[in-house]
Amino acid sequence: MRERAAARFVPRRSVTVVFEGRDNTRAYGVVADLSEGGACVWSDAHLKPGQQVRLAVSFARASRPVSAEARVVWTGPGSKPGASRYGVQWDPETPETEYLRRLISESA
Repeated sequence: MRERAAARFVPRRSVTVVFEGRDNTRAYGVVADLSEGGACVWSDAHLKPGQQVRLAVSFARASRPVSAEARVVWTGPGSKPGASRYGVQWDPETPETEYLRRLISESA
């Protein structure tokens, strides 16, 4: 098994995401755990490994959602019909990467 580059943790407060599709479709999700490298998200989205996604990540105490880009690295079944788990890896080159990392750190 490959060692993780960043430690994962379950956020102390709710972190939610909105997946924004290229065709203006949206899907919603809740973060199960996250790290500076990525997140595990429960969602009703229909995503595939390797897919690039745009997300709006909302932290409980942040004044606004953070726009983030990520790549889906794995998928898994959810515990309820219509929901799945997705592992996403943050794109380190987006404009709000540092702000996202600060909010993740504060959520630990």
